Amino acid sequence: MARSHHNTTRTFSHLTVFDRGQIQALRNQGKSLQEIADIIGCHKSTISRELKRGTVTQRRSDLTEYQAYFADVG
Repeated sequence: MARSHHNTTRTFSHLTVFDRGQIQALRNQGKSLQEIADIIGCHKSTISRELKRGTVTQRRSDLTEYQAYFADVG
């Protein structure tokens, strides 16, 4: 089977627990996706995907629901 060799190299790195904690804190401060991405040092789509993965529905005592991001869920 032939292998294709590409000249482009991509470097991917996972978000660390510290990064996720920063995302949670910055999101709670009302920062935008771009502002968070600039601080963390990654692309804003990475932040968007992380927020999507780590956002859960919570229920208040009056039974109303709201969405919240938790770093340990993502």
